[in-house]
Amino acid sequence: MSDFDLTTIYFILAESMGGWLWGLVVLALVLVAAIVAGILRLRKNGMSARRPLMTALLAGLATTVVFTFLVPIWTLAGAGALAAPIDVLFAALLALVPGGVVGSAVFAIMAFASNGRVAAIA
Repeated sequence: MSDFDLTTIYFILAESMGGWLWGLVVLALVLVAAIVAGILRLRKNGMSARRPLMTALLAGLATTVVFTFLVPIWTLAGAGALAAPIDVLFAALLALVPGGVVGSAVFAIMAFASNGRVAAIA
């Protein structure tokens, strides 16, 4: 276990994900930058982040619930793959990935859209 460091994790991910690794890393960085930019714009205009945040949480939760039941198809498992509670738990953990993507995208879109209305009124 002493050899299990970030370099080892990188090579495991690079081997298992192939070309998708860098695309997903770029997507994650873009989403983090969009969230930060949305928060900064909301603070600049003196608006609360509560409404975009709640909408993003609900959209992410709904996506996670839907993808929890799609994980067996996504991972090429059989139809009875969600037979035990531990299977559902791991399916929900895998479904958090698209749920997080949708939630962060919804937050960024709502943050920028709400700022557009403020700028149009002022």
